Amino acid sequence: MRKIYTGGCLLLVLLLLQACSSTKLVTRWSDPAWKGEKLHKVLVIGLFKDDLMRRHFEDEFITELIARGRQAEASYVFMPDLQKYKDENQLKAVVDKAGADAVLITSLKDVEDRKTYVAPRMEYAPAMGGVYGYYGYYMQTMTPVYTPGYTRSDKVVQLETRVFTVKDRKMIWAGVTESFNPSSSGNVIRELAATVVADMKKSGFIP
Repeated sequence: MRKIYTGGCLLLVLLLLQACSSTKLVTRWSDPAWKGEKLHKVLVIGLFKDDLMRRHFEDEFITELIARGRQAEASYVFMPDLQKYKDENQLKAVVDKAGADAVLITSLKDVEDRKTYVAPRMEYAPAMGGVYGYYGYYMQTMTPVYTPGYTRSDKVVQLETRVFTVKDRKMIWAGVTESFNPSSSGNVIRELAATVVADMKKSGFIP
């Protein structure tokens, strides 16, 4: 089994830089051949070096899954130090101890300063007035409003999440989320958990 990679504290710092958080699922895949039962108990693993962030992440996912009627366990209960769990047998023992039939793993994919050029545009808005009622308003000329082009800068945090079944070790769901200008790690984690769990429901893995 490949060595577990843990993201550095850089993510926590970057998540605190800007406001107006918005998280969306930009890439997703689910196994079209999956015909199994609904997942019953999920072991949630957050591959983050910062312990507080990891605990917050795992707890938030557990809250979302329990709200959907599923059982869930946080990996920090069974393996508080991720660095000590680096081979397959160790991880399998944790999964067995948790009694899970699925494992959800999230890791940092990228943190990007993204610049987007917004082209100039001409929009039309109705002129103010209305002295002659609806007829005057109807006859008024639409007033053009010009907006010049500009470059927009965004801080984008990408997180990758994968879900595996324990019985056959198959990946049944995968997705990448992007969070724009997050105001805090807490906001990103809450939005991530809600977005991912909602899509898992849509894909038929949970009720």
